[in-house]
Amino acid sequence: MAIDVSDKLTADYSESYIMSIRLRSGGLSFSAYSPSVSESFLYRDVEFDRAKPYFSSLKECFFENDFLTWSYKQVNVLCASPQYTLVPKEVFLEKQKAELLAFTFSSPEGHCLSNELKDEQAELIFGVDEEVYEFCSRSLINPRFVHHVTPLLSLWKKQSRTRLPRQLYAVLHRRRMDVACYAQGNLLFVNSFEYEHPDDILYYILYVWKQTGMDQQKDQLRLFGEAALRSNITNTLRNYLQYIDPLEIPSEAYLMGPEVILAPLDLIALSLCEL
Repeated sequence: MAIDVSDKLTADYSESYIMSIRLRSGGLSFSAYSPSVSESFLYRDVEFDRAKPYFSSLKECFFENDFLTWSYKQVNVLCASPQYTLVPKEVFLEKQKAELLAFTFSSPEGHCLSNELKDEQAELIFGVDEEVYEFCSRSLINPRFVHHVTPLLSLWKKQSRTRLPRQLYAVLHRRRMDVACYAQGNLLFVNSFEYEHPDDILYYILYVWKQTGMDQQKDQLRLFGEAALRSNITNTLRNYLQYIDPLEIPSEAYLMGPEVILAPLDLIALSLCEL
């Protein structure tokens, strides 16, 4: 499970790098880049043995890759999970966030966290496995825990402000999709859905489209995900929606280095939005 990293990333220069570890079902991703060094972005993905408990594989990965615990300019732990909910800032209370998560999900993760969405005047509440949270907190230097939807919302808000039609953004992961709708920078809807078949994706997109009152002939669907699946979905959706475009990686991201195209969109957005 050893991760091969570039010679550019060494213990002597690690404090100039921003490191992000993306925790996901079945594995993790790692990225690091130095804002002062062009094309320094590194990205690696590690698949765990699904026959082992996730926590055991996580500890093994850390023990075999000591660079994960070096001193960095900033350390992010990006938590990719469908368990999250948004709460308006005016009614949010820190001491009640665990209760709010438990009200939303029947079996919430053990440790409850939140990210402030400054542009939305809201808090995004999410859960993390208690053992995973404690281990990362002990092993990393001042880690900042961020839900994977948080940087996406920041990125999409900026993009939608300059567009007159309303936007439905959809990111397709393996067996899960994230969906958000905007009207010129105003968030209308956000949620994540688990799916088994491509037909499920079609259903959720069209259901959200109808629920938010989007116009089939004027508003836009922007899709991000594996090319073959996206193409298959697009061919069917064109029977119902006029404007469907691929959701591209922001052009400024390419300045960080060629490996940026390998990273998940939320990890790229986290690097760009400086949350």
